[in-house]
Amino acid sequence: MNKFPTVIYSTEIKTEWLDYNNHMNVAYYVLVFDLAFEELLLSLGLGEEGAKTTGISTMALESHITYDQEASLGQIVEIRMQLVDHDHKRMHLYLEMYVKGNSGYLASTLEQISMCVNLNERKSASFPDEVMAKIKTLAQQQSHLERPDNIGRKIGIRK
Repeated sequence: MNKFPTVIYSTEIKTEWLDYNNHMNVAYYVLVFDLAFEELLLSLGLGEEGAKTTGISTMALESHITYDQEASLGQIVEIRMQLVDHDHKRMHLYLEMYVKGNSGYLASTLEQISMCVNLNERKSASFPDEVMAKIKTLAQQQSHLERPDNIGRKIGIRK
């Protein structure tokens, strides 16, 4: 049994994602995490097409991101995802961005609470039964994973 969360997305750092410090701009870390989140949604039977046909989608309620080390042009990053908790309409997710290679390292983390919404009513909603079944299966598959150490961190200057 793997002790690490599943890789759900991989991509190469693109030129247009760099800033004047010649590393990936903070906004693009969020973009890469969002692209990975879309892969998760597709695996659950949600995502863009599902939102268009069913009127059911998800929206982020809160996110916390860390920038642990730089990611640079041409590097390949992998996003690992752990479902930390869930209920009938919310998912608590933790994602890690690793730079691949011989000296691979953790570049960034994202902790997020997402909620199921009915787009027609613009209100929270319960996940459809078939989606909930997949979320429960994912939770079971990841039940052996330890809770990440930096879940629930708060921001502040350490004194």
